[in-house]
Amino acid sequence: MGITLKNAMKIGGLKDCRILTGEERLSNVIDNVTIMEVPDITRWLKGRELLLTSLFTKNEPSEQRLFIRQLADINTAALAIKPYHYVGEIPEAILDEAKKVNLPVIEVPEKVSYLDILSPVMSAVFGNKSILQDDIEQANKILREVSISGGGIADFIKTLESLIQNVITIESQLPFIDVPTPNFKISSLTDKEIREMELIKRPIRLKRHYNDEEISCIVAPILLDGIVYGYITSWGYRSENLQLDLSILEQASIFLSLEFLRLKVKHDVEQQYKNDFVRELLFNNSISFQDLIERGKEHQFCNEKNYACILFTTGNEEDKNKGVDVTKVSRIDYVIRQRWPNAIVGSIREHICIIFPIDNKTKKEIKHQCEVLCNYLDAYVGRRFVTHMGVGKSCAGIAELRESFTQAEHAFKLGKEMTNSYAITFYEDLGVYRLLGELIGNEGLLDFFHDTVGKLIKYDESHNLKLVETLMAYFKHNENLKETSGSLFIHVNTLKYRIQKIASLTGYSLNDTEGKMMLYLGLKINELSR
Repeated sequence: MGITLKNAMKIGGLKDCRILTGEERLSNVIDNVTIMEVPDITRWLKGRELLLTSLFTKNEPSEQRLFIRQLADINTAALAIKPYHYVGEIPEAILDEAKKVNLPVIEVPEKVSYLDILSPVMSAVFGNKSILQDDIEQANKILREVSISGGGIADFIKTLESLIQNVITIESQLPFIDVPTPNFKISSLTDKEIREMELIKRPIRLKRHYNDEEISCIVAPILLDGIVYGYITSWGYRSENLQLDLSILEQASIFLSLEFLRLKVKHDVEQQYKNDFVRELLFNNSISFQDLIERGKEHQFCNEKNYACILFTTGNEEDKNKGVDVTKVSRIDYVIRQRWPNAIVGSIREHICIIFPIDNKTKKEIKHQCEVLCNYLDAYVGRRFVTHMGVGKSCAGIAELRESFTQAEHAFKLGKEMTNSYAITFYEDLGVYRLLGELIGNEGLLDFFHDTVGKLIKYDESHNLKLVETLMAYFKHNENLKETSGSLFIHVNTLKYRIQKIASLTGYSLNDTEGKMMLYLGLKINELSR
């Protein structure tokens, strides 16, 4: 870190100089002192320099104005001019332009040499850099002590506030990592800002809202495997302390990355234990029910309570190919248990499995709870997060719970077969599909279909008589001819003709019970096979 212009004006030959413009920029930091000896000096400047010149190479007003603008653009700390040898006095063009861009211009008296300025200022700059390194090492030592002693996130905040003398917040992208909630409103970082930190991998300066007021901040990423899982924010900073604050926050982000990793691994291990318990609860026949009940106490499972087994998938293609990773299950588990603390969440192949407590709710209330669950996940995990969901019947006890899981599997599978869009399928609503679902792919089922509705589909393809649509409407309106014809916008006699045609094509009449049953089952098989 350099020194401020204000402090530099108290050192060596600068004590005898005077500032002509830019007095309000005394906080500008000087990192280097450079003497201008070539016309295109601005090509070699990096910013935050004190530039010494006699203006020997800048004679024309237009050239002088451009020179001042260039210096301001590259963040030059100040321009010190010794005019007496070549220009006599500092040109008005330079002073006018410097006032416009707020660049400090210093007049160097004839008796003051460049060395009177250069040597003392650079000594002060290097002295400050040595002090800065000492400060950074001391801060690192303190942060290391907090980390080694097992200090929590609140301890890091307290330590950083002491070191930086600013308000500090720590935010987590992992919901199961508890971070202290600030007593003021803060704005969230945008996806673009988070991506920028992932690319840079170090603290950056941003503007964030603090109680509706925009504040310049330093934000340091907390990274795991190159992904931002959280960030530290210093709310406000001083230019003279910027380099020190950046260094401290960068070191703090490393220690907190290790702390986040520790907490994430701990939580993932706990979730893996829960996944194993869910699998044993549903599938392991070699463990006694009593042992499972004892293990279940660790996960708030009570054998006497009522549960429903729920299976769902997410919209992530990777989950479908490789199964759901533990971190995602942990996040879902955390979100769900914020509202339903006794729910047990695990993963089974590509499914998320929830052993969902339902107490003594009615069928209608259970359905409503499942809809609430889907909306809740969409709101707190991701938009349209749930793609399909299958729900088993209400149950009590391990034996019934295993049956509920099987039912949820059937409901999930049949729900996907019958619709390509998002849907919750309840096993209790499947009716005859419970039986037909077991026979999907069976040759006998295909033969049955081709002998009934299959013949009507083939006829409709060449004659467009809409026999299948007519048959569906007929059963939907409970065989009422008037209502059926009204829904199809046809005359009753046209409906009767179509019914006769159905009978002649299939050999099954809608006037007898067996014929109705055969055609009804044919329609259901058609729905499953679409």
